[in-house]
Amino acid sequence: MSLSSDTIISEIENNEWSRLFISAINTQKDLVVLMYKNNPILFNKAFQSFAGISSVKEFLREFGPLHDRFVPHNSYFHSGKTNSPDEWTIALMALPEHDRIVSMFNARTEPYAFAVHVDNCVPDYEIITFTDISQDFIKRIMIENEANLDKESGAYDKEYFIHTSKSFNDAAEFNEKFIGITMIELMSADDEAEKFLRDFTSSIKSNIRQSDMLVRWDKKTFLLAYLASTAGDVIAFSQKLLLVMRQEPFERLNTISMRMGATVQNDKEEITAIIKRAQTALEQSTNLQVTLL
Repeated sequence: MSLSSDTIISEIENNEWSRLFISAINTQKDLVVLMYKNNPILFNKAFQSFAGISSVKEFLREFGPLHDRFVPHNSYFHSGKTNSPDEWTIALMALPEHDRIVSMFNARTEPYAFAVHVDNCVPDYEIITFTDISQDFIKRIMIENEANLDKESGAYDKEYFIHTSKSFNDAAEFNEKFIGITMIELMSADDEAEKFLRDFTSSIKSNIRQSDMLVRWDKKTFLLAYLASTAGDVIAFSQKLLLVMRQEPFERLNTISMRMGATVQNDKEEITAIIKRAQTALEQSTNLQVTLL
């Protein structure tokens, strides 16, 4: 006879050996989840504190299946990467160990990265351990990002951006926002632009968010990708960047200027279409102007 998850939970709460097991996992700093037939039946205190819940029933009522808590981003494992979401643990454990990483938000909506281990030595049961590797993972991303920078400017490399751009579509959908693209062209002689590429990149970066992505698109052209709520946000954000020309070392130079073309995603439009429209807007723009299409 197959037991229901509710029956299992009740037995755990009233069994002496189970209480010893609970006591043991409650001493762990890692988040620990006991699963029965793909359903959570027990969380340790660390997990309850992280999620801001006091019981499995409350968690399921508030959030649904455990795998629904995983951030759907390409950098992490999530249920969208398996054909059978309920059997996500099988798909995850089939990956190399360094790829068994998920991201979840805590009760304060702060993102964390976790290395995941699944122990299934008892049929139908799985003990899932989430080890916080947020800081190490951030360092890993920083190292990877450094290797994908354009050496002359310090902005991201175009090929790297094209390869990873799908993550912007995923992030926009997850955050219920739109992708904004601003194309920026340095208006100067080629040799003059080359002298100030790094200064220009640094100035732009000082006026954008950490999550925004500045890419060297062509010899004197940059692409800026970011998330926005409205077209108004895009134009305001882009116009703010015109202030770069009033900062050192550009404010005293008469031989260098900039123009911009910007646009915002229509519904779930692919990023390639958004970029093409931003390029058209740039072609229509003039000195120290932002053209929005």
